[in-house]
Amino acid sequence: MTGEERPGSPGWHSAVEAPLTVADASEVRWDAEADLVVVGYGGAGVAAAVEAAERGASVIAVDRYHGGGATAMNGGVLYAGGGTSVQQEAGVEDTVEDMYRYLRRETEGVVSDRTLHRFCAESPEMVEWLKAHGVAFNSRVYWEKTSYPHSDYYLYHSDSCLAPEHAAVAKPAPRGHRVFMPAANTAVGYGVGLYYPLQAAAAGLGVRLWTKAECRQLVVDRHGHVLGVRVLHIPPRTMDAIEYERLAAKGTKYMLMFPPSFPGAGFANWRASRLWERARAIERTGRVECFIHARKGVCLSTGGFIFNRPMVAHHAPAYVQGMPLGSPGDDGSGIRLGQTVGGAVARMNHVSAWRFINPPLAWAHGVIVDRRGERYVNEMLYGAAIGQKMCEERGGRAYLILDQQLYDQAWQQVTRGKVLPFQKYPAMLAMRFGRRKARTLAALAERCGFDPATLDRTVTRYNQAARGIVSDAFNKGADNMAVLERGPFYALDMSIDAKLAPLPTLTLGGLTVDEDTGAVLNSQGRAIPGLYAAGRAAVGICSNLYVSGLSAADCIFSGRRVGAVMGQVVAEQTGT
Repeated sequence: MTGEERPGSPGWHSAVEAPLTVADASEVRWDAEADLVVVGYGGAGVAAAVEAAERGASVIAVDRYHGGGATAMNGGVLYAGGGTSVQQEAGVEDTVEDMYRYLRRETEGVVSDRTLHRFCAESPEMVEWLKAHGVAFNSRVYWEKTSYPHSDYYLYHSDSCLAPEHAAVAKPAPRGHRVFMPAANTAVGYGVGLYYPLQAAAAGLGVRLWTKAECRQLVVDRHGHVLGVRVLHIPPRTMDAIEYERLAAKGTKYMLMFPPSFPGAGFANWRASRLWERARAIERTGRVECFIHARKGVCLSTGGFIFNRPMVAHHAPAYVQGMPLGSPGDDGSGIRLGQTVGGAVARMNHVSAWRFINPPLAWAHGVIVDRRGERYVNEMLYGAAIGQKMCEERGGRAYLILDQQLYDQAWQQVTRGKVLPFQKYPAMLAMRFGRRKARTLAALAERCGFDPATLDRTVTRYNQAARGIVSDAFNKGADNMAVLERGPFYALDMSIDAKLAPLPTLTLGGLTVDEDTGAVLNSQGRAIPGLYAAGRAAVGICSNLYVSGLSAADCIFSGRRVGAVMGQVVAEQTGT
């Protein structure tokens, strides 16, 4: 079984081979061995490594690049609640049951109620575990709804819990815990504040990390028990390793520079391809083959598959025009490695699409419509909830309707308010160059191709709800609605292929696992001996609908789950 190959796509170089089957472990000439071999060293991988090492297991981690994965590149948000120490310090009241009731609505049975409740109940302890390993938090709260707070704030509502339909079931609480970093270090991204303390803790516990090591193949015995891995490795501290690191870093920079539809993306993609081609040339000549024996188990924690574009087109075609969000290692290799030994997959069509329209808050007071001019969502919901409706139900179409008053308010909010650059400049571009403008709603409908009667009916009903005459059909509070009556009117293209409003996307599906151990399951629901999965390589808490920080929290939760099992197995066999 080999990976899909398409030059120019980050997924083209990820090859996966059918397992090497041997009689038993003694038949292989192993180059190294450990109790646990971690494949993919991002948030889930490092959590598994730290937990296992603390419990007495020896660990070798291999990573296709230099470690960190998407965790080190993200906004550093951890979804946690139930009365964490950070919440308590901020004076926030939250309970495990409220957190559970809210997440139960969002997850919709993607994991069992028992597992979800365990996740919520262990959430406060997870924060303490992270703090004990050097991750810092801050309790300054941003109380208003936003997609991501200004750098002065660290605790915020990173979900849709403030929406009336959710608040009626579970008391809202800010559960987005952004890690704290000194201001001088935030330029590299808050995600490193979550990842690098854990990596340092793992190193201090004796975890051995092999970077620039691609896992191509699992090694199994005749009974299907996973014994270890075969990797292709660039030896460290060589000229090849130094040059490869340089080329990979520059190639990644160009790869992530622009969304596919953005002006300038063509050059960036061409430049990225050229740099990666040179890096692959080093791989072809400078890598050595190594076999690593996993005495107790292999953990696949390589991330999702958003950067394997053929794989996205196959499993989730509705999202293929979105902007990939993650790291180049999110190429599906771990998922496909699991499949080579019979691992079952699920939720492969589930992709999180982030249509954030707040800030500016004035945008969220406007109306989102489809290609006909019909409204279909509460604009105050979390961006992934909006994106799911847009892509799954409306063909990826979304247009934000504003009147002149809202337009002016939005412009003032992004130019004079506390808005981060990655929020400010795309909003300004969309309002200046990604808009259509007309004196009346009828004229705007004609310019945009909407059905005039549908758009008129949409805005009329919205205005009635904004005035408190009727209840809003999408449960949006009147205090978050504006009466749209002052022309001219504007339509901002927020669709999946909007050139000036890129839509970040990440995959949520993966290998199915035993919810108590993280063991990979086959199509009959039986555990594959010696094989585990964690993070976005596996189905987890966030695999139905993403909210900010939930993937990072699931990475820590699922990674530690595997690490705990490894420690238990070692303890049982050594009698400690």
